[in-house]
Amino acid sequence: MEKYLFMKSALGRISQGGFFSRAVAIGLRVIAVVVALAGLVTFVMAWKMVFQLPAAGVLGGIIYQLLFVVAIYMVVHTLIIRAHDIARLQPAEFIVIPIASIFLKLLGEIYACLAGAFAVGAGILIWFAGGDSFYLLRNILPFVPFLRFGGATFLGGLMVIVGGVLAAFFALMFFYLLSESIVVMVDIAKNTRITRQIAEQYDKARTVA
Repeated sequence: MEKYLFMKSALGRISQGGFFSRAVAIGLRVIAVVVALAGLVTFVMAWKMVFQLPAAGVLGGIIYQLLFVVAIYMVVHTLIIRAHDIARLQPAEFIVIPIASIFLKLLGEIYACLAGAFAVGAGILIWFAGGDSFYLLRNILPFVPFLRFGGATFLGGLMVIVGGVLAAFFALMFFYLLSESIVVMVDIAKNTRITRQIAEQYDKARTVA
């Protein structure tokens, strides 16, 4: 009868570290392919808006498009690298925590890649195209925090670039902090358990004596 009841063996496989690391690695590689395809479609569609800009803004639009390609490349390559790192994780006492630690770093890295590249591209586009640039930039607002407040001036473009780069840096630092906090908490848990075991052994030794 047990051979027909598959859940015991299924749960046994799931509880092994290799299952989660392989699943997450495959998922990240799939996401990388989706991001690459979505980026390609967006890149092609954006050219129509670029060539609708005034003559002075077309050069800024071309630079923006090149930086858009750089951003998508960085995100896709980062996803592939982190998928490889997760797939190479060795079996350990804790299964999901090492994966979560790498995944938090990945979130910060993705945001930093997009925010940094988009901010520089958006700032340059504003310098060339002025207010006509905002129609093209409306979809990247989450990655360019000062886009709404800078205005269509040289100072506004500079504010977008500096603000975006700073947002990228601090987001990267924040997610790395979260990642390291998980590792520290695990180390604290391990040390607490070891201390408790030593204390229990010492109490037993005193009792025997």
